[in-house]
Order: sequence, then C-alpha cells, then structure tokens
Amino acid sequence: MYISKLNITGYKNTKNKAEIEFSKGLNILVGENGSGKTTIINALRLILRENEFSYMNINEDDFYISLDKKEKAEKISIDLMFENLNSDEQVTFLSWCDDQFNAQLHLEVNATPNRKGYYRKEIWGGVSKASIFEEETFEYIDCIYLPPLRDAEEKLVNGRKSRLAKLLKKQYGENQEKLVEKVSEFNEQITTNANGDYKEMEAARNNINKKLEEALGSRMGQSINLQFAETNFNKIVENIKMVFFPGLKQTNQELFRDISVNSLGYNNLLYIATVLAELELLKSTNVMTVLLIEEPEAHLHPQLQVKFIKYLEELTNSLDHIQVIVTTHSPVLASSVDLNHLIHISYRDKKIIATSLKKIGLGNSKNYLNRWLDITKSTLFFSKGIILVEGISEAMLIPTLAKIVLAEYNLNNPSEPLPNSLEEAGVSVININGINFIHFMKLFANIEDLKGEQKLPIFCSGITDNDPAKERIEIRDDNGDLIIKDGKPLVQLQEVYPTEKVPGANNVLEIIDDINQSKWARLYSSPLKTFEYDLAMEGNFVIMAVVLKKLWPNDTGKVNKICEEIIKRNNNYSDKETKLHDGKYIFTHIDSKEVGKGIYSQELTFHIESKIDDVNKSDLNYSEKMEKIQEIFIVPDYIKKAIIWACKGEENSNE
Repeated sequence: MYISKLNITGYKNTKNKAEIEFSKGLNILVGENGSGKTTIINALRLILRENEFSYMNINEDDFYISLDKKEKAEKISIDLMFENLNSDEQVTFLSWCDDQFNAQLHLEVNATPNRKGYYRKEIWGGVSKASIFEEETFEYIDCIYLPPLRDAEEKLVNGRKSRLAKLLKKQYGENQEKLVEKVSEFNEQITTNANGDYKEMEAARNNINKKLEEALGSRMGQSINLQFAETNFNKIVENIKMVFFPGLKQTNQELFRDISVNSLGYNNLLYIATVLAELELLKSTNVMTVLLIEEPEAHLHPQLQVKFIKYLEELTNSLDHIQVIVTTHSPVLASSVDLNHLIHISYRDKKIIATSLKKIGLGNSKNYLNRWLDITKSTLFFSKGIILVEGISEAMLIPTLAKIVLAEYNLNNPSEPLPNSLEEAGVSVININGINFIHFMKLFANIEDLKGEQKLPIFCSGITDNDPAKERIEIRDDNGDLIIKDGKPLVQLQEVYPTEKVPGANNVLEIIDDINQSKWARLYSSPLKTFEYDLAMEGNFVIMAVVLKKLWPNDTGKVNKICEEIIKRNNNYSDKETKLHDGKYIFTHIDSKEVGKGIYSQELTFHIESKIDDVNKSDLNYSEKMEKIQEIFIVPDYIKKAIIWACKGEENSNE
C-alpha cells in the first residue's frame, strides 16, 4: 500500500487543482524555491493528521490568495489515493476503498470560520462524502515529519516532546512494568534511606520539611519527599536523555558526552537515526508508515548526504510498508539516486506542476543520464531555465555574453525587461562535455518517437557547433602529379573554415527539427564552424586578438606580430580572404598547445567582464549603460536566441 496521488486545490500557493503522483518507496521532490515542495509536504501532514509539530490547525493564511488580493479560495480541498493494497489492508481500509479496492481519503476546509474563529474540517474516506467513516482507521497510518533546519538537540533531550521518548514508548510496548518496577525500587531506597546510603538526601529532605513547618506552621504547612523520578512509565522515558561518543562501539559510559557539544550535522543524524529506529519497530506490522523529510542535507557534508539518501533508498526497497517523501535543494542528493525517484516540482498557472522523471520517455538514454547526471549537471532540476553547452569554453563565456545579450534585449523591450544576468534569471549553464544533446533533450522534448507522458516544464536551449565535414584534398608531388599507392590516389583531410553557412557534419543537427517543435526545448547550431571561430567571424577580431597576444608565451614572436596586424585592421575587411585568414589564425592558435580553449575562454571572459564592470561603475544612466555594454562584444544570433529562450521561452532575441 502506498500513496499514489495527491490532489491539492485552494491551499497555500495553489489556486487551481494540482495533481502530484508518487511512486512506491522513495520519492524525492526537487525544484526551485517557491515551487511548492513544502506545500505538498504540509498538505500530506494535514490530511494524515501528523501532529507532532502541531500542524492540525488551519488559519486564514492557509487559503490561497493572489498577490493583488483579488482572488481568494473559498475552500481547501486535499485528496489522497492509495494503491496496491494487499488483502489485509483492503479489510483494514475497507470504508475508504472504491470498487477497485483503491483507498481514497478526502479533506475539505471552508474559508468561513465559525463563531470562535476556527475553520471546520470535513474528512471522509471513499468516493462519497456520505459514506461511513471510521476514525480508528487513522491508527493504521503512522505519519512522521522531519522539518528542515530542525533543532535536533531539543528533540533528543529529555522532555514530553522528546523523539527519544517516542521511540522508547514504542520499544517497550506492553512491557512497561519491569522498567516502572526498577525505578520504583530505586525511589523507595532514596525515600527510606535504606542501609544509610542516602543520608545526605534524607538530611536535605528533613531540613526542607523543618523550614516549611517553621514558615507555615503545623496547620497550613506541607510535606515534601525527594525521589529520582515519577514512577509512571511516560514520565520515566520522558526524563531519559541521549549522550554520544564520536566513534562506534564505545562501551565505557564515562566517555560519553552531552549532545549539546556535538555538531549540528551529527545531531541531525542522531535525530534521524532515532526516527529510523522507530520505523524498524513497525516493519513487522501491516501499518503504513509515511516518512516526510524536508531538506535532509541541512548541516551535512556531501559524503554524509550521499550515505544518508542511499540508506533511505535501501530502506524503502526492503520494507514494503514504508513510503518516504523527501524535499531537497541539494544537487548532491539529486545526483545520487536513480532518476525514477525524482519528481520535479514547478509552479505555473497558479498551481503546482509535478513531473515524475519516471514518466518521461527516455528510452535507452535513462542509463546514460543516471550515470552522467553528476552534481554540476543536476543543478538543472533547480533552475528556471537551462542552457546546455558542449564544453568548458561555452560554459565560461555564455554567462558573460548573456549580460550583453540581455542589455540589448532590455533596450529593445523597456516595458518588459528581463533580468540583467543569467544568475538573476535563475538560468543554469550545463556543460554536457560533448555533443550528446539527445540524451538530455529527451527530458524536455519528444525525440525518436519516445512520447513520454510528461516532460520537464523548464525552458531549455542547447548550443552546438556546426562542424562542417573536412575536405578531401588529393596529394600531389612537386610536379603536380597525383601520388598513387595501391592503384589509388592519396588524399588528406583538410579543415574547412567557411565564411558563409555550410552544411554541418555534426550528427546532432539531425534532431534539431524535432527538438525545435517542442514546447520547452530549442537547439541552436553555429552557422559556420565552431564556437570560438564563429565568435571571431562575427566581428570580434580585435578583442580576441588582444587576448591571444596576451596569452601567447613569446611576446616578440611571429604570432604577436600577426595579432598586432589583426588589431590594426580594427574589424574592417574589404575581402573575404583576409577575414578568413584572420579567423582561421585566431582559432588555430586558441586551439594550440601553447594556449588551449579553456585558458583562452577564461581570459576572454575576464577581459569582457572587466569592461562590463567599468561601464557599470560609470556615471551613465541605465539606458546609456546598456548601450555601452552591448557594444563591448558582438554576440552571434544563434547564441542570442539560446539565451533569450532559456530566460523567457522566446524565439526572437529582438522581440
């Protein structure tokens, strides 16, 4: 038995009906801030009556209200569907079941409070509101909630709300009398001063009673006694505290320390371990346990995050009755589990949108993504927009070029400007280390006839090289005659450096049309050859030659001389041959062992950023600054389109 679907209407940020589908076992909710992950957790707590953190009350802030306060929900509706009930569970939850033996649970709260200011909750099981509802059925569902940034120390020390006390109460079950008996014996020894071992305790008790009689007299006075603890079971376990030792299998009690001196991260783990120990006690029963965990990564370093989420994965695989729902902002966690466990949460059209990666048509790309979605690439699950790029050069330069593109866009669209940078727009640049766009694009678009039920609702663009096919050049001798070997003319491959668009040999170009017909994804290719070459040929010879000259190891050699000649031409070319020569020269020397694309892109990024910073520090007004920024570097149109698509989902960068 597990929760298969949650519907939410009118609650928190969700005006329109939101449907969230869960899988059996482990479910991990990922997505940007404000998307509704906590709303989902709180809706589950509310309908399942999780009450450790007093989340049973409804107030007016729980009802949806628009930012302009013109729209307000008239009621809150929360619905749960349970599937895969075994025969025993079908009997236990019979009053909740439909004709297919799927259990249903419903909660409604009207927005009109009663005279005392309380909001009345209506809850029922099954299809009909009029069906018989048995309150006792809730006893078979155990909902446990672990909040974010929890005060673990408070929950582990002694007290009525101690998590440790909850565990001990379940651990003892009906075997409580032996503990009560032992504590009672100890209290009796203190009280009667047996064998004279507690004469100091007796002296203190007598002194207090004497002073009470002196102060209040014999008629109005009272008597006191001293004991270790109250002798009812609940009070005993609520006064037991946890201590720790920073290592395993320690038995010397004198070495254990108070948890107040432990780290926040490890106290969180102690707290979680106590909860998991509770779950262990329930594994032999048919009770359904729902464990809700918000941001388990709080205070945990990456290795502990991975260890913990792997444990939860193993736990849910081995225990049928436990369902775990986790929210996280950690790419470490998102990249450490199978994609089938991930549910992407976003917010559109006044409702939560839940996209289960299990239901995205990935085909044979699933294994690839499971392997290659590392910590860096998994940031795509927490982004408003995504730009996929081939390598480190693009990954470094695109965020800087985006500042220029967005400056131009905002000048042309003053009434609806975009943020001034990808960081402000919440857009991530993801380096996929090659041209395997097809695997990543399946998350956003239908490719290869894989019609997934869902796609990630994130605007995603990709930037790839045109990579024209190399020319085959016949090899001739000094006389111009073909060199023949084995009856065939010898040929060599020669790089193509076009000045105008030519057909590309990059096989990813074959899927551009399919991708670009989708709702969420676009793939753009360079018009000529490759990223750095196209940047130069767009008219950026001077700035790129300046950076190349700075990086070249011999500052008095031929390369520097030619760079100076390129700089003197000041991006003015009357013939294609000279332009082709300069573009080819810059690219081949960027790609040389003396420099390298990574080092060059890093220096070019720094060079452009310093110019942008100078403009931003000037006394110019906003429009003047935007004009100056867009003049720093000429960004090719295909890069402009990719940036604007990721930021807003528009094709034309000049709209």
